[in-house]
Amino acid sequence: MAGNDINKIIESYRNKNPLKDIPTVLVPVWQIKIKERFGINVDREIAEYIVLAAHESGTWKKQRAIRKIEQILITRGENRENAKKMARNIVEMAVGNIQE
Repeated sequence: MAGNDINKIIESYRNKNPLKDIPTVLVPVWQIKIKERFGINVDREIAEYIVLAAHESGTWKKQRAIRKIEQILITRGENRENAKKMARNIVEMAVGNIQE
């Protein structure tokens, strides 16, 4: 098993299913919660990462959610600076302060 690198295996597993621990019912609930509380609509893809940040302990989950949301916004046409700021604001608004 010299050819199997455990880090490569873990990375490929995470890339295949990064949101596997999130119950699917939480995503629409959070979409409604964000709409009612803040008056903004977020799509399912972004809401999944908000749920991940909210229901997993540790600030690194929030940072990961910010990076993923930033990547989504960039692919939708935002520039990197605006996408990073928007992603951070979305997660802060929905989940709370992010400690660095």
